[in-house]
Amino acid sequence: MSPIRVMIAFCFLIPVMHAPALAAESPDPMAMMERMEPGDRWMTMLHGYAFLSFNRQGGPSGGRAFESENHLMLVSMRRWAGGRLSLLGTFTAEPATIPAEGAPLLFQRGEAYNDVLLVDRQHPHDLFVELAARWDRPVSDRGAFHLYLSPWGEPAVGPTAYPHRLSASENPSAPLAHHNQDSTHISANVITAGCTLGRWTLEGSGFHGREPDERRWNIDGGPIDSYSGRLSFRPVEGLSIQISGARRQDPEELEEGNQTRQTASAEYQRGTSGGFIAATLILGRNLVRGGAEWGETLEATWKLREVHYLYARTESVDRDLFELVNKTQRPESVPAEKVRIHAATLGYVRDLPLLKRGEAGLGAGLTFYSFRHDLEETYGDFPVSGQLFIRLRGSSHVGGGAHEHGGP
Repeated sequence: MSPIRVMIAFCFLIPVMHAPALAAESPDPMAMMERMEPGDRWMTMLHGYAFLSFNRQGGPSGGRAFESENHLMLVSMRRWAGGRLSLLGTFTAEPATIPAEGAPLLFQRGEAYNDVLLVDRQHPHDLFVELAARWDRPVSDRGAFHLYLSPWGEPAVGPTAYPHRLSASENPSAPLAHHNQDSTHISANVITAGCTLGRWTLEGSGFHGREPDERRWNIDGGPIDSYSGRLSFRPVEGLSIQISGARRQDPEELEEGNQTRQTASAEYQRGTSGGFIAATLILGRNLVRGGAEWGETLEATWKLREVHYLYARTESVDRDLFELVNKTQRPESVPAEKVRIHAATLGYVRDLPLLKRGEAGLGAGLTFYSFRHDLEETYGDFPVSGQLFIRLRGSSHVGGGAHEHGGP
């Protein structure tokens, strides 16, 4: 990553680092934002992070790169029409801080560049990750209704997307099962309606099902041709369980046909005296013409003693043997053959007193793999991948007239 890319990633967080900090009671600033009850004036909250990473993926199919994964999330809210109106924006500088052909990531698969399927690469996110408006309106002491409209946003399917999950907050790498679970978090022309009754929430969405293309600086469009539904349950404080499904029309640029996605997940988090514990279990599968493609993820982050973080992730994913060996889309004339890939990551981060506002941390992680012996010529008999990184993070708010409420 060039010095210019480093400067872009750091400057991306300047608005967050120079505003009043959010209260620290909640381990998850975005969750605390959701619990805010606004007043009659606009209140704006920001949360941002950036990883400045040296990434080394092991084995013959690996590579090395300096890169930066980063997001800036903005929420403006106020009372309106008997409820809460929220304007949502999420942005990233990754089109400038990650190569256009993607960052090295062994066994990753998804999207395309120059009409070639990205294999062993993680694509950058688009500059505009979310632009949306949401209206929440209580209808009783236990019930509420919400409406979500977005030219570029997230339909109701899957768990919390990994860039926003507390359990993934210290890990700069995308999950290998990302495209089996939560890749729909960037979709065009989303309309979602939902209702909450007690601890249950039911949502339905219509959206354009095509994945984002390789032009990362614009907003893609398209007709509403896909749909999804999600049922969520919060049995106790800090635990959220969901099941969901989506029917997506022609989602892949290089692969014809529709896709059905089905997911189930459980997300848990709680504060501790020295930090927090967050863990997520996700099961996801895509039903395509070649059969079912599964992806399972278990990840956790533990902040302890105020400045120390441990993070871990284990995954099992289905991959196409031809694509892994040839690094390109399998032609229809070649029979599909699925292989199972297992990966385990363990990492550590320590906060450092480098910033007056926000957090800075130095971290490192290692990933180990298990796979079939006939892939050893392509990937080596025991590849190990590693990352060394600096993590910058901050949250802030501007405006007043708000207070927290307990929520469901």
